[in-house]
Amino acid sequence: MNEFMTTLHLRIYDAVSALQEAREHGDADLCLLQAGELEDLVEIAARHGVDIDCGYGELADAA
Repeated sequence: MNEFMTTLHLRIYDAVSALQEAREHGDADLCLLQAGELEDLVEIAARHGVDIDCGYGELADAA
């Protein structure tokens, strides 16, 4: 995995984790911010052909 893909996956992981934490704390504004960050990262992944279908299932279900 190259540096770009590694960084993208780490940023997605961090954003999903932050979204989950914001939901746990009931912070609606932070939830919106993190959801927007995730949307941007998913769009970047799609534009560059990075597969993000695997590896985030557990986090997404928890979020």
